[in-house]
Amino acid sequence: MPWLPVIFVVLPFTELMILLKIGAEWGVLPTLGLIIVTATIGYQLFRHQGMSTWQRVNQKVAQGEMPTSDMTEGVLILMAGVLMITPGLITDTIGLLCLLPFTRRPLLKLLGKRLMAKVTVYSSATSQTTEDPYRSNSGKVFDGEAHEVKEAPSENTRQLDRD
Repeated sequence: MPWLPVIFVVLPFTELMILLKIGAEWGVLPTLGLIIVTATIGYQLFRHQGMSTWQRVNQKVAQGEMPTSDMTEGVLILMAGVLMITPGLITDTIGLLCLLPFTRRPLLKLLGKRLMAKVTVYSSATSQTTEDPYRSNSGKVFDGEAHEVKEAPSENTRQLDRD
């Protein structure tokens, strides 16, 4: 996956460079204030959007529907919350785009198209019958009764000693 090195190596250095430039222009305290404010706003949006999505999921489940779109929105909201709490302006911007409903839904459509292009769906069919699996297909049925026959041991029968 070629984007993993970008996420784990390039992005933190870029975030750090941007924060250092803002810190040099604005000063340390305003830069720290910006980080704290964006993290707080991100947390509040994450909490509000996450709760509303959770309520929609519960409502659909109670109605017997499958909440697939709400579940994928929930995953995107969780990812956005992590991005917003992470210090840095790039991650905050991406997180904010994932949190706002009017940008989240088009983003989900775009991601859905990309994922569906890579996903292979396998399906199988099963069937159930009401027929007895032990029933013979020959069509002949014999009806009868069973009686238990108790025979007395003969002289040729050996008894085992059971201790």
